[in-house]
Amino acid sequence: MEYSIVVLAAGYSHRFGSDKRLASIQGEPMLLRTLQTALDAASVLEDTTVQVVLRARDAVIANGLKKLPVQALHAPVWPVGIGSSLAFAVENLQRAGANPKAILVCMGDMPFVEAETLVNMLDSAREDRICVPVCAGTRGYPIAIGRKYLSALSRLRNTGMEKVLRIFADAVVDVEVSDPAINCDINRPDDFHAAVRQDLFGKIFASPGKGSGELLPSTLE
Repeated sequence: MEYSIVVLAAGYSHRFGSDKRLASIQGEPMLLRTLQTALDAASVLEDTTVQVVLRARDAVIANGLKKLPVQALHAPVWPVGIGSSLAFAVENLQRAGANPKAILVCMGDMPFVEAETLVNMLDSAREDRICVPVCAGTRGYPIAIGRKYLSALSRLRNTGMEKVLRIFADAVVDVEVSDPAINCDINRPDDFHAAVRQDLFGKIFASPGKGSGELLPSTLE
């Protein structure tokens, strides 16, 4: 396996008020749209798989993904967060004997990121790098983590991506992209309604109060 694309979708959408993974984006559930983008990217990359991390008890969503060529994983009941979900996905790869050059961490609530962006991030990936996309001076997702750092993720299961980047700051490489959707995470109904407005397509998606160069907070919480 050359690469693994990991879509994190195990959160409980507390701020959204309902299961945002099912929110309709042009007639399609948000999570399905995100996964289709991942599959589109994987189709143009050599030997690349797609995993999606769901909640511990998530039979309805898992059943809805059966027709897609993705591996659905169920995260542990506790703790629930970016770190634990990512560690679980990495450990699953290791148990299967897979040792990808890099994994690409995608968020299930960022359905507008382009497949080309995912491809560009993995093209930039190296075993000893952590590549972070930057658009309009602001960091976002997806993030490509090189093989050298995968084992360490298991020890960081109780933390978020921001701390991972601080710990391995010397390995972090910013990758300029022209995709403003790397900064469009949907946490609340207002985020959703603003993002799907037709007149906002193609414009800068930015969360209020985010400074230049600042990594967005963990999504799907």
